[in-house]
Amino acid sequence: MEYPFEAVANSRLGTPRWAGTNPVSNAQALAWIEKGRRCAEPLLNFAGRVADPADVVPQVADSTDDRLYGNFMLAWLDSAETPRVVRYLPDASFFLQLLRLSYQPVFQYRPELSHLLNGMSRPEMSLTNDVLQIQLRGLEKEYSMVRHHALMLFYAALWLEEPERSLWMELYDELTSYVFERPGGPPNLEQLSLAEAGAFEDFVALAARTLTTDDADLLLDTPAELTRILDYQLYAAAAVGLLWRTYKDVAAPRRDAWHREQLSDQYLRADYLQQSWV
Repeated sequence: MEYPFEAVANSRLGTPRWAGTNPVSNAQALAWIEKGRRCAEPLLNFAGRVADPADVVPQVADSTDDRLYGNFMLAWLDSAETPRVVRYLPDASFFLQLLRLSYQPVFQYRPELSHLLNGMSRPEMSLTNDVLQIQLRGLEKEYSMVRHHALMLFYAALWLEEPERSLWMELYDELTSYVFERPGGPPNLEQLSLAEAGAFEDFVALAARTLTTDDADLLLDTPAELTRILDYQLYAAAAVGLLWRTYKDVAAPRRDAWHREQLSDQYLRADYLQQSWV
């Protein structure tokens, strides 16, 4: 896939550049983790045997040596800690610029939705969805960011306040349409898996180039080097959109049953995407 790049990183617009435009404060992280715990509690009841409730706390990765994949991943989990820890970057700016690149095909015809990446709703989602994910078990060997993490991100979007909640769901829906309606259609499940595996290889290979503004600017200005990562982010967003399309058509009396099925059954299945994606 080719990504039209039109100075998306804003790296040529003078001072201040994109770096530092979306700092994540300790107070914000703590508030988001507490919100995630409140919102996740009823879902853990639906999850049944998959649920593994525990205290969850945030911890900032101030040192670049402590970051899982440089600045590619805004938040990640450490379930080995007691209480369990959601680690996060102190600055979401690079991560949001990366999403801006990935979503650019939709932003070209829906530019008003690009403003969602100017604020802090997406960083909030990164932390709140991890609070739910870290309290679920069973995915050590079969974990997939596209197949399973999309469900976590879907719930984090549901937990947003309006108007961000509706706008994010609209964006995810548009990204789903883009992926599924473009010439050639969506990637098949094997291609999807290869794209995800390739993205994680590039997370490792390119991580050091995300740690300084100058290096990150050059990387963002060369999207061909980020193709597998951008594709992976796009497909994960499309998977969220598929869930939204299903969920909004579920009648209110049946939504508890829908949550139960998603969290206690579908979430553990290796063919989780088979029906909806194919």
